[in-house]
Amino acid sequence: MIYARAKRVGLVLSLLFVLGLIFNIQQVQVSGAEEGTGYKTEKFPMQYLTIDVPDNYIRLDTSLKDADPRWEQAEIPDAKNAKEEYEARGVVAAYFVPDTHSYIYFIQKKSDEALRAFDISGYNDAELTEYAGKLLPEMENTEIKIGTYSHPDMNMYRISVSETTEDGISEIIYGTIVNGMGIQFSMDDSRNKEGFKEELLLDFIEHVKLTTKMTREEYEARVRKTWITIGCFFGGGILLMVILYVISKQQQKRKKKKIEAVSKKLYDFRSRKKEGKVDLSGIKYEVETEYDAKLIEAYSTYNFWFKNIKKDIVMALIYVGFVGYATYLGSTFVLIVGITVAFILLYHRFSGKEKFQDNMMKRYEIKKKKSVTAVYRFYDEFFTLSGIDSIAEFIYPQVFKLANYQGYLFLYVSDDNALVIDVEKIPEEDRSEFIKYIYEKSR
Repeated sequence: MIYARAKRVGLVLSLLFVLGLIFNIQQVQVSGAEEGTGYKTEKFPMQYLTIDVPDNYIRLDTSLKDADPRWEQAEIPDAKNAKEEYEARGVVAAYFVPDTHSYIYFIQKKSDEALRAFDISGYNDAELTEYAGKLLPEMENTEIKIGTYSHPDMNMYRISVSETTEDGISEIIYGTIVNGMGIQFSMDDSRNKEGFKEELLLDFIEHVKLTTKMTREEYEARVRKTWITIGCFFGGGILLMVILYVISKQQQKRKKKKIEAVSKKLYDFRSRKKEGKVDLSGIKYEVETEYDAKLIEAYSTYNFWFKNIKKDIVMALIYVGFVGYATYLGSTFVLIVGITVAFILLYHRFSGKEKFQDNMMKRYEIKKKKSVTAVYRFYDEFFTLSGIDSIAEFIYPQVFKLANYQGYLFLYVSDDNALVIDVEKIPEEDRSEFIKYIYEKSR
């Protein structure tokens, strides 16, 4: 059972990691810029930059659903086709400018060439112009002009592409390579109803801020750290599964030994009882217990929340340990996924109480009868239960776990089944002796 649960845990961890990675690539955090500026700050952690975007700009990206009203607001009738185009071009986000019906594109270019060049933002004008000239192939009926732009955080190349045909499209591209990643901001007049306005693009780029600028050595160190983090994340999950497996095997061995020992004692007891060698005359204690809604609520709560509390605490500490270590290494993603997994595991661990409680209510027909009386009689070698189900007889070694909770004593005769005794029905002066008697007999 525990090993099977561990396999489910591992599956959940792996699935969430993949889903989270996909989500994280598209993740954009939006927060307000200074009040009254008319801009909202959008954070792009994967590209190490932020952009202060005018409030009235409509942001589009591949994470939006096809039915999202922003597509219609941005005058794009076919959202599915637009998203396919964004995916092919590497568009991180597109912005629709309502005043001019223009579109500004923020594009990310990941390639081996970008990684080799790593950082061209420090190039001078001649170097930038030479590099940009290699980006576009020669095209017929096309005029290409190359220049440079000095951005506060990085020097950029400027490429103007104009088709000389009658209905040709013009496009302006500003771009650079920084942190091993190519980034571009572009604008074309294919959908612009009021003509091409480059000043909009320039104003947009001026509000781009680079949050992190790495050297190649720092980048490689961060990559190593990321792999260590991922290894820690999955290694911790595997370690957790191994620990659960070992614990499960040990518990199974102990349980098997105890079952064999109890079976032998039970056989011996019944043989001696049949021969009349068991004392049936002296009842040590007799306790009546009302199985009602209050008892079932207490029993269900203990079963689902407190019965395995020590194991839950140990597993929580192990889990927090490896997630915490991975987070310490610098992965916010692992922290987010770790919290998500924790909620799923908590739900899996503690769900089902209401169904369990409802089944007990139905079993004893508590809703109809309000309660049913169980009578326990404790002898020197055994005890009996009558009043609920049929008369049952138990020897004390069959009780492998005892728990005292909210005035009830739970005598567990299996992993999930306990006999419940209302301790308050015992005279107050005898309660401690009764509990001590049960503990000593069941050892």
